[in-house]
Amino acid sequence: MDALRHLQRARELIDRGRPELAESALSDAIDSAVLAEDLVMLTRARMALGELLFEQGRDEEAVPFLQAVVRTEIADGSVDSEVKSAARLLRQIRGIPE
Repeated sequence: MDALRHLQRARELIDRGRPELAESALSDAIDSAVLAEDLVMLTRARMALGELLFEQGRDEEAVPFLQAVVRTEIADGSVDSEVKSAARLLRQIRGIPE
């Protein structure tokens, strides 16, 4: 299964209230994106996992994923919204006002 399918499955699982299974699907999405050398999907999967962990109050676990997103630069701007969202979540985790 490719990274996009894992990501879509994770979103479906979140919608159905199954965050533990969604977390597993997101890990699979990250692995698939790494194998495919797809930086856009990797960034999106990391963002989704970081956000899921943040929403569960697992801030320390979320930070490495969110930091990886913030460090991502793609010239065409395809992950700019993920980078901005990750930066916003990191500020919240650190208690920095918006």
